[in-house]
Amino acid sequence: MKTTFAKTEFFLMPNGELWFTQPGNSMMRFEQSNSDLIDYMLTLISDLYPAAFDALSNEYKDSKLNVPYFKFRVVSRFIRCNFAEHDALTFDIEEDGHISIEEVSCPLRGECKYEGVICKPQLKTKLSDREKEVAKLIAKGLDRSAVAEELRISPCTVNRHIANIKCRLHISKTTEIVAWVKDYKIE
Repeated sequence: MKTTFAKTEFFLMPNGELWFTQPGNSMMRFEQSNSDLIDYMLTLISDLYPAAFDALSNEYKDSKLNVPYFKFRVVSRFIRCNFAEHDALTFDIEEDGHISIEEVSCPLRGECKYEGVICKPQLKTKLSDREKEVAKLIAKGLDRSAVAEELRISPCTVNRHIANIKCRLHISKTTEIVAWVKDYKIE
């Protein structure tokens, strides 16, 4: 899966500002105006790390009336807690849409009530019913556009489901989804 945010690296500047970069692009400050990236990250957080999403939503509930600001605060905190180390070995959002949680240095490590929830969150590994449907159709040999047509959803949504399936199952190839469906006899 290729996303417009593939190969994204987030990092904190010495002054505490959050920035990001992608190959071929200059560094950009992470701001509320980055709404596409914020929406993309918010979807990943809510789909893959629902406990982190719930904790962040509760932490920033005072901002919920200003939806863009609320989304920015939730995503910014998640990034700061999980990606803000400048890492040359892996991207925070990899080419296939996977995200790579990092060990981020934090002065509250070991004391923060959100450690293991927002910081170093637990991945929800159980596939949703829709993700199982997508997996079954992929295993039947349908391509992404045919899956989208069959389920009456957009191809972008199919891509997101496939990326989520790969992340939840800790696999990297679509062919591995086919093997998983056959191994577990998903009907």
